[in-house]
Amino acid sequence: MVENQDSQRVIQPPAKATPMISDLVKFGQLTQVSYMLVGPLGSGKTSYAEAFLAEGIASGFPAVFVTTDVSPRVIRNDMSRHGWTIEEQEASGQFVFIDGYSERMGAPTTGPARSLAKVDDISELGIVLSEVLENLVVARVVIDSLSTLILHSSPATMPRAVQRLSGRIKQSSHSIMYVLEEGVHDEKTYATFSYLADAVLRFRIDDSSPIPTHQLRMERMRGTDTSREWHDFVIQR
Repeated sequence: MVENQDSQRVIQPPAKATPMISDLVKFGQLTQVSYMLVGPLGSGKTSYAEAFLAEGIASGFPAVFVTTDVSPRVIRNDMSRHGWTIEEQEASGQFVFIDGYSERMGAPTTGPARSLAKVDDISELGIVLSEVLENLVVARVVIDSLSTLILHSSPATMPRAVQRLSGRIKQSSHSIMYVLEEGVHDEKTYATFSYLADAVLRFRIDDSSPIPTHQLRMERMRGTDTSREWHDFVIQR
């Protein structure tokens, strides 16, 4: 005779990511800020951006994720793997995907995501973002990645367009986080876009030990003192 097993699904607590921005600054405003995440592929930037939105959701801040390099389904699955479930927030309009990947790749848009037909026109992104943010209060916005937008746009006009976009978002009491891939652009591009951000977080992979670790540091943040030392970026339950 086979005993009946408990069919109840065990709900795991959400993972905790450390250090977050509040752990890295001594004082200062953490809303209405533009952040730039810079580092090589695989150094943890997207996971950090997901943790940034999950932390905001837990504190009552809505979230907008502009994805250009993967589909929203990939981000949903990745966040769910860490216990950062967003189904209820998506259903209520408190977590919105702006999908700049699926239509460009000829794939269907999944879920209630807003579609972005072109990534070579940042003005279209600005219009869609304005529509999405109209009914949200103190939202956190992630653009992953800014590198893709730069590669598809005019190098001459992109810095001014990003500056205007960040300004409009911050004036409406929101914050925005950009992901910038290291090794894709020239040094002038990194210097320009880092200058336009209020805060710059640098990521790296430390492979000096048998098990490589993801590390980050706050390179600077306007209006506050920061420590430039490297910290292990850890996501744990």
